[in-house]
Amino acid sequence: MKLIPLALLFFCLAAMNGCGDDESSTQPEFGDDLGEASTQEVLDSCAVSEEGTYRWMADSVTFQYCEAGLWKTDTVKAHTPGFDPCQFNFGAAWQGTHEEYFYYNGLDYVSVWLGDNNRYSVFERRMVEMSLQTHATPMIYAYVIAEFGKDMGMDDCDVARARGKQSLCVYGADLIREYFVDSILYRYRSYADGLASQVRYKIDSTKKYEPIWMIEPDFYQYSEMASEQSVANHGEEQQNGGIPDSMMGVYFKQIVDTIKAYLPDAKIAIDISPWVSDKDSMGLEKWFSNFDMSLVDYVSTSGGRTLANSEKIRSANKLTWKKLYDTLKKPILADVGYSTGGKATKHDTTWDDISNLEARAKDGVVGVMQMDAALDYPLRASYIRSRLQVDYPWCKE
Repeated sequence: MKLIPLALLFFCLAAMNGCGDDESSTQPEFGDDLGEASTQEVLDSCAVSEEGTYRWMADSVTFQYCEAGLWKTDTVKAHTPGFDPCQFNFGAAWQGTHEEYFYYNGLDYVSVWLGDNNRYSVFERRMVEMSLQTHATPMIYAYVIAEFGKDMGMDDCDVARARGKQSLCVYGADLIREYFVDSILYRYRSYADGLASQVRYKIDSTKKYEPIWMIEPDFYQYSEMASEQSVANHGEEQQNGGIPDSMMGVYFKQIVDTIKAYLPDAKIAIDISPWVSDKDSMGLEKWFSNFDMSLVDYVSTSGGRTLANSEKIRSANKLTWKKLYDTLKKPILADVGYSTGGKATKHDTTWDDISNLEARAKDGVVGVMQMDAALDYPLRASYIRSRLQVDYPWCKE
């Protein structure tokens, strides 16, 4: 089922938060300001041009849709925010340009990229505070190695040349060998301790606190296996050789152990680089055989550009969603809305299409994070979630 573009009643996103006349109550680019209507005040008839469109009522739970010349009323299912692996989850990246409550209220998780400071910072604190207010799960993109490398004058492999910097695909392995304990793990300790300290007195001590940590996007690029693949594809290799694949598993475990020393109930996602199997049909199996997968709760497709309407994860790579799940048997976290170098690409509406989401759910995808989410994403998500049918095998065990 395709989500028809919504003519949302977005006159006050802050009906979810009592916003008053704040200018942040922006109309969505595709929506109409229908005024402060209610189910009783809306006229029964609708125009031909409105056929198939939807509009939300003031309570953000009741909506109306135009069908056969009449506005018909419907409601969405009750929903408790927070990441739940037995449902399809909707998340958005924390944005400094719009931090108001109603941009995130009703979403299942809120994400933040973490790694470019020596310690847990004000920006991350504000995100976690918002997650507590909205009962969303914090999603931490732990990009520590790469961000530390950028502090040392390096850059992402696919943008380093254009920016005239050293590539993490050439100097990243040495960075880990030299600085793993005193700088990289130090940052992880600071971040995990900071998050744990912030929430210690704000959550029910009888309940588990389960933020999701997505460990090191592009972790694969520092390995021996990746260096050999990079030589074949790009003619560049890690200086002094890639880190032995088995040692990459050891580093991963040390990162996880560091996080769990402060946040024992944290959930762990391991990064998927879709190009791992491009040159070797068994590449996925070989790479992940080096990791203790009992430490892992989810697999993540960080890097944006993931495809909702395709069996393939990314158009340029061979790996499919189904192959990924069948190999690792872990729920998959997808993310969209950005491209090379983290450049925003706007809300990806293919991940709003119900038929696409149901197809991906059958392949093991359990959630999508929109990096550049539309301002009305919580409302879109509430409609989609209410109509979406998923049946995850891990929820039957």
